[in-house]
Amino acid sequence: MKRTATLLATAMFLLTALTAVAQQPEPRRPRAPMLTNEDVTSSAAAPTAPEEVITPTKTGATTIRNPRGLLESSLLKMSDVSSMRTRIQTSLPTGPREVVIESIKPNRTHVISSEGEMIIIDRNYYLKSNGTWQLTTLPAAGSQRDAGFDFRTFVKQMIGKAGVRITGQVVGEHTLDGVEAFAYEFEVTDGSESGRLQLSVGKKDGYMRRMSLSGDGVVMKISFSKINEQLSIEAPM
Repeated sequence: MKRTATLLATAMFLLTALTAVAQQPEPRRPRAPMLTNEDVTSSAAAPTAPEEVITPTKTGATTIRNPRGLLESSLLKMSDVSSMRTRIQTSLPTGPREVVIESIKPNRTHVISSEGEMIIIDRNYYLKSNGTWQLTTLPAAGSQRDAGFDFRTFVKQMIGKAGVRITGQVVGEHTLDGVEAFAYEFEVTDGSESGRLQLSVGKKDGYMRRMSLSGDGVVMKISFSKINEQLSIEAPM
């Protein structure tokens, strides 16, 4: 279970980071609302949001004929996103944690947590420490643009290898942030380890709106919003 949870969490983080990687020059954008610390709940008092009611299918849970294909296509679909906000909430034995990441293609990322804040613009890394921003500029050879990350290959390595078994079912439908979505549930097994994955996918656009994983005392929820909407990530200094 721990291995499965780690792979899925890593996949989502890299998925978000991927939207900041590109090879084209960035066009000028108009000003837009900016992410602030108020968008992150304090780790010391993170409330538990009520779950949206899922309307079951008329015949009950329906088995997915190709669960691996559906899961892979849902992950790969997110690589087409030009901008989005990702909220990662985890419940650990040590307490709740939350991270919010905004990303804009081709090369902008903003990360906020209760522990700190970071902005990445091309090769410039801005890190906020004790209320003061510090700038680090990576050499061209070490920039994200030259990292050569292949998301499709990563997905195949994560859930496409022969040893991973995936089963799934259609649970029903619900609405997330005003978006109607299908709710799925998967069981991912790798050897003696297994994890349960819940996925919500927009009916009209096919984009993931939420991914949840629970087990072994850990609850993780990853929510996607502001998909392809106008966002603003600017240098703080």
